[in-house]
Amino acid sequence: MSFRLLASDLDGTLMPLAQSFSPRLQAAVLRAQANGVRVVMATGRMYRSALPFARALGLTGPLICDQGGTIRDVQTDETLFQQTMPLDLARQVLAFVSDDMTVLVCLDEEFYTLRMTPEVVAFVETYRDHLHIVPELAHTLRAAPQKIVFVADALQATRLFNELRSQFGAVLQVVQSHPRFIELTHRDVSKGKAVEWLAARWQIPRDQVLAMGDHDNDRSMIAWAGYGVAMGNAIDEVKAIADFVAPNAEADGAAIVIEKFILNGLPPAAL
Repeated sequence: MSFRLLASDLDGTLMPLAQSFSPRLQAAVLRAQANGVRVVMATGRMYRSALPFARALGLTGPLICDQGGTIRDVQTDETLFQQTMPLDLARQVLAFVSDDMTVLVCLDEEFYTLRMTPEVVAFVETYRDHLHIVPELAHTLRAAPQKIVFVADALQATRLFNELRSQFGAVLQVVQSHPRFIELTHRDVSKGKAVEWLAARWQIPRDQVLAMGDHDNDRSMIAWAGYGVAMGNAIDEVKAIADFVAPNAEADGAAIVIEKFILNGLPPAAL
């Protein structure tokens, strides 16, 4: 196989959770790009929080953010594509929120939440200057957000995910991006559709696209790509649809995939 486009999730795929990029991965990505391969990071993060990682990895092209709802150019900051959540549906989601839930609205690269909680602080990370506390958010929201994120502990998240999918799954995209994060976006938004959009823009056939990831929000692009790779640390549902299961992110699985499949052009059996 000859791959011309590599689309990869960030957290838990290119980068082990709470760690940083390995020198091996950085070298592999730079070599792939030097050889003409389009390397695209596809993440649930907003552009503001994803951009430093793209730059640290040396990426030179578009960055897929907001679970596929936003595509922006790393070098120019130009927005190539964006599909926000309908305002009326966003208000319905916020009306669903109870006092014991932690929720964040992502709008124009800013974070909005009902109240400050440890979960909010952990999710926003180093972007506290862009966090706004708005107690009556459901009533005051005046623009269509990029996405809405619920944060819960791992045990509650599964129940909450099922509730949100049951309540809003027919009108919004509901995905679990992390054991503790459930994210809602426009119904037609997904990482798979974003990768398909870029492949069409670059006239790259589907069978020359490789996608890799580890969680529920990566399933669409792994299923769409000509070759789908699940990390060894991926959830079972992702492994079930992948063409290949790579080593764990902690074992440099992403770098190994790039080296073998893209740089050396070896068939899957060689891994």
